[in-house]
Amino acid sequence: MTFEPENLAHDQLASVKAAMSAEPNLESSSISVSMVGRSVLLEGYVTGYVHREKATAIAAWIAGPENVHDRMRSADELGHSYTTS
Repeated sequence: MTFEPENLAHDQLASVKAAMSAEPNLESSSISVSMVGRSVLLEGYVTGYVHREKATAIAAWIAGPENVHDRMRSADELGHSYTTS
């Protein structure tokens, strides 16, 4: 049995979403997971560095670290983007 690239991407997408949802220490509802070719794209918001690392580690375990693109934003980053006058 052989897998077409679209089927492989769909299977990886479903696997990443399922693994992230099953992780009790990760609030995955605010993370969007999509595929761009063979790469997993993570977007959305996480509460901090630990959750970002957990999400990227799960995706890397399934798709390979070279195939994960992290575009998530964390509360830590958002806090640093504000300036005071």
